[in-house]
Amino acid sequence: MKKIQAPDTVIRQAVIRALSEENIKNREAEFVISTEAVDSYDTIFKIDGWDLKRYQNNPIVAYGHRTWSDNPDMILGTSDVWVEGEQLIGKVRFESEETNPTAEKIWKKVKEGTLRMASVGANPLEWRMGIAADGENPGVLYFTRTELLEWSIVPLGSNPEALKRSVETIESLRAELNKENQPEVVRENKGLSSFEAQVSINKNRL
Repeated sequence: MKKIQAPDTVIRQAVIRALSEENIKNREAEFVISTEAVDSYDTIFKIDGWDLKRYQNNPIVAYGHRTWSDNPDMILGTSDVWVEGEQLIGKVRFESEETNPTAEKIWKKVKEGTLRMASVGANPLEWRMGIAADGENPGVLYFTRTELLEWSIVPLGSNPEALKRSVETIESLRAELNKENQPEVVRENKGLSSFEAQVSINKNRL
C-alpha cells in the first residue's frame, strides 16, 4: 500500500447528551464523540475502526486542548470512552472544586448549557473513498481506522480557523485518492509523524 502523510485538521460535529440526575450527582457529562452519520463534509468515521488503547492509558479531559499547559488545572478530569451501538461515547468526570477551581467553573458552565462543544484529538490511520459495490457512497470519504488521542471541552465557536483547515484537509485527501482512481485502496500513515485531527463536536441543544 502506498503511504502518505495526512495533511492537517478534520472537523466533525456530534452532540452532548442531556444531563441526568445521576450525571449531576456524580459531576459527569456524556458526549457523543462520533457516529457513522455522514457529516457536512461528506466524511464518515467508522465506529468499528476506533482504536481506544492509547487513550485508555491516560484518559484525561482537558480544557481547550491545553494538555501541555504548565497549569495543572487545565486538566479537568478523567473519562471513560466506549462504543455504544453506532456511537462513540465519552463520559467526563470533573474534579472537585477543592482540587480544581477551573474544573468547577467549566462544570457549572456545562450544566447551564453555556459550554456545548468538545473537540477530539485523533490520529487517522486509514482512509478511503466509498465503494459503490459495497453499497457505499463513492463521494464520501471514509476513515476506517482512527486512534483516539484525547478530547477537550472547548468554547462554542472558539476556533473558526479550524473549520477552514478541515475543508482543506478533506479536499486534500480526496484529491490524493482520486489521483489513483482506486476507491478501494486504503491510505495509511503508519510510521509517519503523528497527525492530530481536531474532531470538533458541537451540541445543538441539551
